[in-house]
Amino acid sequence: MEQLSLWEATANKRTDFPQLEGEHFCDVVIIGGGYSGLSTSYHLQEKNCNTIVLEQNRIGSGASGRNGGEVLTGYLGSMQEWAKKKGLEEAKQMWQMSLDSIDLIESIIKKHEIDCAFVRNGSLYAAYKPSHLEAMKKEQEFMAKYLNYEHMHIVEKEDLQEELNTNFYHGASVDAKSAHFHPLNYALGLGNAVHQMGGKIFEHSKALRIERKAGGKVIVLTEKGRVIAEDIVIVTNAYSGDLHDRIKRSIVPVESIMIATEPLPTEVLEDVIKKNRAVSDSKRLLYYFRRTADNRLAFGGSGRASTKRDQENLFHNLRLGMIEVFPQLKDAKIDYEWGGKVGFTKSMLPYIGQLEDGTYFGFGYGGHGAAMASLFGKLIAQMILKEADINNPLIVKSLKPIPFHSQHARAVGILKFYKKLQDRIS
Repeated sequence: MEQLSLWEATANKRTDFPQLEGEHFCDVVIIGGGYSGLSTSYHLQEKNCNTIVLEQNRIGSGASGRNGGEVLTGYLGSMQEWAKKKGLEEAKQMWQMSLDSIDLIESIIKKHEIDCAFVRNGSLYAAYKPSHLEAMKKEQEFMAKYLNYEHMHIVEKEDLQEELNTNFYHGASVDAKSAHFHPLNYALGLGNAVHQMGGKIFEHSKALRIERKAGGKVIVLTEKGRVIAEDIVIVTNAYSGDLHDRIKRSIVPVESIMIATEPLPTEVLEDVIKKNRAVSDSKRLLYYFRRTADNRLAFGGSGRASTKRDQENLFHNLRLGMIEVFPQLKDAKIDYEWGGKVGFTKSMLPYIGQLEDGTYFGFGYGGHGAAMASLFGKLIAQMILKEADINNPLIVKSLKPIPFHSQHARAVGILKFYKKLQDRIS
């Protein structure tokens, strides 16, 4: 399910990176040309550490160039929940990391003048049911009292028209620190920055096998060449194949789909989402949507299809969902339909660390990768360079494979059916 996305259709001019041929040497070889891999390379090159990035397709061709472009604070689940599970101090660290992640992206964009329509107008979390709004109020109170976070406020149902022109929701929580951008253009800009700093990027260069030699050297073989390096980073997230079994079996890929309307009159779009925020909702099978720089509504949800007919039904139902939220867009033509994969871990938090074999990793962003992946690249670079004590609540000491991982596709399908039922009755 990888039709031409809106982001591909409106992307800036690409730099064409070559396919790897022959033998190459570097300090660190990085597998995966998305935000995590490019950011790792970027932050290593800043410290004169020579890197090679291997991408099996083109940079940004996975989730980094196919996501909704919502650069959000936080994680899956509430910070109240994470404070109960991990303790208040770790929750504070986690929250600060999520804020730092967006600040980092903003600074990179400004430094390199990346043209990616970055807008930091905040995010809106819409309450699908009245009980969801009550939970949002408790979260806002917790954030202010215990995390000293004053950039979140509640919008009551009677005031929601000041934010969204819809009767579908029962209020919302607004976080002023979130942002949105053109996700592929950010990836392309980050890749250009790496290139300008001397980092090597090879596209259409799938890593086929990893070998380790006496003395600690690592060798990555591709179809037409190989890379010999001191260290290796694998940051393939939901697109992890069979290259490293432990990583593959520690992540569950889940399909997400999006549609984008034709360009709409400015007054229509500004009336739909009045303050140009990144929006998502509290449905268990959530919707997420936002305005784009070229005056479209980009609207996403979850879905998995095994046949073309299934795929057509998914996009049709997503359009019906958009119209249910915004009936005034019933006549809007859909110009783009596409899908991609989101990576989830067993704990529902992203993982970062180093395996016993020396491999560095970062993955499992659970829909928050547009924000968190760039920071993970920086943290992995710091781990490699041994720059500082970067111990944080997201580091995992060892990866434990998810039980019955080979059955994850069936399990995800059952879970989505159950969540859809919950949305209807609870």
